[in-house]
Parts: sequence; structure tokens; C-alpha cells
Amino acid sequence: MKILGMVLTVLYACVMILAVCKGRRKNIASAFILCGSLLILAYGSLNVFMSRHAAVLLIVGITGMAAISIGALINGMRQNHIHISHHIIRLVIESIIIALCAF
Repeated sequence: MKILGMVLTVLYACVMILAVCKGRRKNIASAFILCGSLLILAYGSLNVFMSRHAAVLLIVGITGMAAISIGALINGMRQNHIHISHHIIRLVIESIIIALCAF
């Protein structure tokens, strides 16, 4: 189960980095998404090497996912297209990924 969570974590972070790279405009939202993705990749590598420090891992993982969500929300506000259901689904998926890695 933990391996599945790690694979999903790395894939999610890579998809977010690819989305930032393919985006036309680089702004503060892109910076949030990129920093969050890097934190998620750090979370994945720390989960392999520091599995005894669960609190530190959860803080890094939740911070990374929150940064990605904040970046997506800022993007929506800048484009005047905020889809609440999209952000709720994103939060649920991110919570599932963190839970899979934690257990």
C-alpha cells in the first residue's frame, strides 16, 4: 500500500511540474505549484529514508499538497473561473495520496 502511495505521489508531482512547464504564463501560482511539487518529491524520498519520523513526513506532505492547491486556486482566481467541485476533488485525491503513503 505504501509503494502504491509513493508511485502516486511521484506521478502527481511530475504531472504538476509538467503542467507548470507547459503553461504559457509563469506567475505566483506557478511558483506555488512548482514549490509544492518539489516538496511532494521530497516527501517521497524522505518517506523512503526517514520512515520513523511520521510527523515530519506528514507536515512536508501536507505542506506540499497545500501549496499545489493554493497555486491552482490562484490560477482559477486570475482567470475568473473558479470551479469549486474541481478543487474539492483535487483535495480529496491529495488526501488519499497522503493517506496511502502514511499507512
